[in-house]
Amino acid sequence: MAFSIGEREIFVNHESKKRSGHMGHAMVDAGNGRILDFYSNVDYDRVEGHSGYGWMEYRVSEDYGRTFGEARVLSYSKKVFDEGIHTALCEKAVKAPDGRILLFFQITDASLPIACEPWSPPTMIYSLDGGETFSEEIDLHADAGRIYDAIADDKYVYFLMEANEHFLGTCPEHVFKVYRSEDFLHFEPVTLPIDAFGKGYGALGRYEDGSIIAYVYDSNRETEPEYTISRDQGLTWSAPRRAFVDLRIRNPQLQRVGSDWFLVGRNGGDGDGLVLYHSTDGISWSKGVMVDRRPEGTGCGYYSNMLPISEPGQKPRILLQYSHVYNANRVNIAHRVITIG
Repeated sequence: MAFSIGEREIFVNHESKKRSGHMGHAMVDAGNGRILDFYSNVDYDRVEGHSGYGWMEYRVSEDYGRTFGEARVLSYSKKVFDEGIHTALCEKAVKAPDGRILLFFQITDASLPIACEPWSPPTMIYSLDGGETFSEEIDLHADAGRIYDAIADDKYVYFLMEANEHFLGTCPEHVFKVYRSEDFLHFEPVTLPIDAFGKGYGALGRYEDGSIIAYVYDSNRETEPEYTISRDQGLTWSAPRRAFVDLRIRNPQLQRVGSDWFLVGRNGGDGDGLVLYHSTDGISWSKGVMVDRRPEGTGCGYYSNMLPISEPGQKPRILLQYSHVYNANRVNIAHRVITIG
């Protein structure tokens, strides 16, 4: 399979304003070439830029992601931050079958230095006008935890989270759940058959036949993420199995374009950076390609997201967004374009 990875472009220059962009990389195709690209604007000094102490902003493209407008502050996220108790960062957004845009937020404790975990129950807001305005906060009636992915088909919206106030599972009560909604307001959970001990992060993907695959990161086996598949729109799930990735994967992001699957995430360890894998079945992965590396002597970054873009008359492409370290743990927001075929 042929694909090419474009050069790095700095989408948001936080360095120039002494800010950082840890977490919060939601992107969504709103239709007709309109793309909403969300990113965080967080504190420069807390944990040297690796905190969630800040709010979300976004920029809008009207030409399939080729150019973007000026930054807009996401008012709900800024309101929560200004109240001084929590932060509300958005890592996932999805377009529902009725056209509305849903944004899912992790709610964190602003008093702690990292302003990340422990997590409270997540919230959601939505837009009926392509991201120009958004609703008030909606309580999802979900467990405390962090939403790791969200997808939609022609009937439902789904999101994946671990019922856990902290990152890695430590007890039987910590489980992964996929929540499903047909009215895009009220979500019902199904527990995945994956043991959550030592596990965190996750990703969802859809096959052409509508089946859903859920991946979960295992901190004890970083080259062998665990997965399970549902063939009935998220009601039941197969016995878990493991895939293999040679350069490891943390905070995995999963996307399919036609029969081609892409998996991207932070690889960790020596040479920490961003690694990309390709597959034709979403399970058997190619050797990893190092897309980017952190500068020598700096901390960690490389939280990421991918958005497939289908522009009339153009080859399919994926917009890859990720946090790129510029100093200590402080990150700018970077873009690369993966062109397919």
